[in-house]
Parts: sequence; C-alpha cells; structure tokens
Amino acid sequence: MSIANLLQTLGIQTVPPVPPVHFCEGTENTHEKQPSTTRTPCTPGKDREADNNPRRASPDAVLLELARQLRVSPASLWAMMDDDDIEATANGEYTPAYLLAYFRLKQETGELQADDTPEPARHSESCPGHVELMRAWKPAHDALINHLMACNDCYAPRTRYCTTGAELRRAYLESYRNAQQTE
Repeated sequence: MSIANLLQTLGIQTVPPVPPVHFCEGTENTHEKQPSTTRTPCTPGKDREADNNPRRASPDAVLLELARQLRVSPASLWAMMDDDDIEATANGEYTPAYLLAYFRLKQETGELQADDTPEPARHSESCPGHVELMRAWKPAHDALINHLMACNDCYAPRTRYCTTGAELRRAYLESYRNAQQTE
C-alpha cells in the first residue's frame, strides 16, 4: 500500500495534482525552441537551459534528513516505503513535508519507533595533554618560522641557516624533544 493510499484511507486530504493545461486550437506557439549551443567560459560544455531542467531528488538524502528530524534510523523509514513511494519521492511527487507528516502520523500510531541508541562518544581531543605539550614548543616554533620568512640567508628546505636561524632552529628542536620526553 502506498503512502498516498494510506493517507487517503485515514481521511487525510492530500493536495490534488494540478491538471495539465490544454490550449485551444490555433493558439499554441508555432515556434519550436532550439537547444542552446552557446557556452560560457565559466561552465564549458553546459547548456544555459540545464539549470531549468528538473532534477531527480535522491530518496536517500530525503530519508536521511527525515530520519534526523524524527530521531529514527533511516533503515526504518526505508522499510515503511514501497517501490512506488520511493519512485514518487525521487520524482518530487512526495515532498519532504508530505513525507514528514506521514512519518509523524506513523510515530503517533506507534508503527514507527524512535531510535534510542545513543550516538557514539566522540573524543574532543585526539591526545590528552596535547595542548600542554604544544605550549612547550610552540613559541620556539613561531620564532623560527618568523625568522625564516624574513631572513634572505636562511633556506630551510636545504637546511641552510644564518647564525640566528641556526640558533632558533636548535632551540625549537630542543624544546620539542623536551616536550616529547616529559610525556
């Protein structure tokens, strides 16, 4: 049973589809629109009319967003949909608001249970104490980098340093090693 049929049996009114427009005889446009062959530098190979073509919505993306809003698993939403419903979602016949109303109705009736599994715990720090370690060597590192950017005699990729640069590099490496040893 599709979502539309279920909503209809429950007495929920849906928006009727807009009927197609029929032209009276002799009033239609006789000029056929030719596809554009003009390309722009920003979008090579793309027609100007390509943005006006309707795109198929991804049912995965729609259901993932609905699952996040309803706090349920996307698999449970997929399980409640028929192939017709998925096709209608992809074609845009079922809007996200329409599906949200349907799934909220399912939650109220108890057919769709909330997902109570907690999200996996995320660590705010990759390594405990890394901030303290960084405080030990960061000033020496910054001093070395500032000198390297300003000094014409120093060239780090070739390990070529002036006297001041060599002293700053030695201080940086020493502070870094000391920070690693205190760990």
